[in-house]
Parts: sequence; C-alpha cells; structure tokens
Amino acid sequence: MFKQAVLAIVLALIGQGSALAATGTVVRKISSCDYFMVQTSKGFSILEWFGGHDPDKGDKIVGAYESYGMKTVYDVTADEEIRVWVEDYNLSKDSALEKLMDECE
Repeated sequence: MFKQAVLAIVLALIGQGSALAATGTVVRKISSCDYFMVQTSKGFSILEWFGGHDPDKGDKIVGAYESYGMKTVYDVTADEEIRVWVEDYNLSKDSALEKLMDECE
C-alpha cells in the first residue's frame, strides 16, 4: 500500500510540470565514483550520490533534479529513495560526459 501511495505522489508531481519533478534514466555510472549521469527529455543531469539507494545504470529516476542543490529523488526501478546533490542539469551529452569524467578522476 505504501509503495502505491508513493508512486501516486510521484506521478502527481510529474503531472504538475517539470519545475517540480523530472523523469530520467541513469545512463552513465562509474564504479568507485559517487557521481552519475541521468538523461531526461531536457538533456543530461550530473548528480552526486549522498545516501540511500545507490542507483544502477538503467534505473528510472524521478524528482526535482532540474535545479541545483540537495534533493531527495525516487528510483522507480528499485522502489527506493536517493539523496543527491545536483551538480548540473540541462546539459548536452558531451558537456555532461566531460563534467562526469572531471568529477570521477
């Protein structure tokens, strides 16, 4: 029942517009690095993992990660919350890959 309630809230946020919630997929994750790259309809975001579930490549992520700062987002694939710092968002693929590589060196 809790899982259904959380999913209903997430879907309601998505319906209210991208200012509240974005939906994307983890497309790059480098082992031993806390940063990962998420692709959305607006481009790519670089997120730094701070706690909760550690996402995997291919996981669907929903939350307000198209603005800077500390956020709690939801990994729909794993049915778990993730605490992240939004390093950057709305990036081109090349810019996002460059930033990810810089952070993970």
